Amino acid sequence: STIARRLAERLSVSYTVSFTTRPKQLGDENGKTYHHVDHDEFFRRLDRDEYLEYAQVYNDYYATPKHPALDYLAEGRDVLMEIDFQGAMQVRFAYSAALLVFILPPDEQTLLKRLTDRGRDSMEDIQRRYRNAKREIAMAKGSRAFDHMVINDDLESAVNDVIKIIRHRKSV
Repeated sequence: STIARRLAERLSVSYTVSFTTRPKQLGDENGKTYHHVDHDEFFRRLDRDEYLEYAQVYNDYYATPKHPALDYLAEGRDVLMEIDFQGAMQVRFAYSAALLVFILPPDEQTLLKRLTDRGRDSMEDIQRRYRNAKREIAMAKGSRAFDHMVINDDLESAVNDVIKIIRHRKSV
């Protein structure tokens, strides 16, 4: 999330706000961080084919709306999406020209520390997230679905690496 925010500050990109069934958390602003909807509304939108991608993450659902994302692309603007592995695979299948960058932690110990330092999950949830993240990292490394992988060991370096990747893609 921090990398996505920094990219949006430093590049001319349009950011899509995801829909979620996740309960609102401290700091969430409806329409800015997420569009919070109940399950019925989420699935009504899914049935109307309103999402570019969607995923179930634990007991909650997340999705990127097609609009305004496709509108931005039609205007020639770049679109920044912060999505999980499941969503990235859907985007890769549906939009093969998309630039997919997988953000990696420097190592497993740092991954676990970052999950713990969030301070909002139980130890059981942290362990579940940790196992899931390790599985997704292994799948990402074993696939050719992602165009690039960036190690987030230093925030500014990681942001700069992603900016270089985006600028290089645009220059080709």
